[in-house]
Amino acid sequence: MTNFSPSSDIESIKKKSLIAMIVGFVCGGVIPGVLGLLGYLKADTEPQTAQKFTKWAWIVFAIIWGLNIILWIAVIALGGLSASMSTY
Repeated sequence: MTNFSPSSDIESIKKKSLIAMIVGFVCGGVIPGVLGLLGYLKADTEPQTAQKFTKWAWIVFAIIWGLNIILWIAVIALGGLSASMSTY
C-alpha cells in the first residue's frame, strides 16, 4: 500500500507536464509545448487544471502527428514526391 501525499502527487503532475512540454516542443510543435508548460506552471497552485493542460498537450500532440501522417500518405499517393515532375 502506497501513501500518496499532496506533494508527491504534485511532483508527479509536474513530471508528466515537463515530459509533455519537452516532447511537445521537440516533436509536436508550439501548441503542445505551451500546454505542457502551462501544466507545469499550474501544478503547485491548481493541480487539477495542470492535469487538464497536460492531457490536452498530449491530445494536441497526437492530432498533429496524425495529421502529419495523413498529409504524407496523401503526398505519396498523389505522386507529390515524384522525380518526374517538371519545374520548368
